[in-house]
Amino acid sequence: MASILTREKRTRLWAALSDAFVDNEVDYSSIARQLAGFDLATIEVAFFEEVAPVCYSNLQAPIPPIWTAFDNAWLTEAIESTQEARRGSTFRRLRDQAFMTYLRYRLKDEWLSIERELDRQSAADAGK
Repeated sequence: MASILTREKRTRLWAALSDAFVDNEVDYSSIARQLAGFDLATIEVAFFEEVAPVCYSNLQAPIPPIWTAFDNAWLTEAIESTQEARRGSTFRRLRDQAFMTYLRYRLKDEWLSIERELDRQSAADAGK
């Protein structure tokens, strides 16, 4: 079961995961280090249902506007606005559910890279 996170922790989680959507080489090791302390289920939901829907378009742009990092204030506002829109509209929830299903397919390699790096770092920490 996903734990309840403060807004500050959610923002930190979202910022770390948004690094997977920059138009630059993705540093999965850095992302995993930033995710220390979050459980895997929470990370996965945040990746596919919160961050990916607002950041994915950066990867689709002919000339992506975000190269190094998303602005945390913009990211938080965009995700919270999306969540509010889902709560207010059955149609929006259904549309977003279909989009998130697509994102799970399209971003499976990125997610596996994050998951693999989290596992690697957990194993390294356990071996200390």
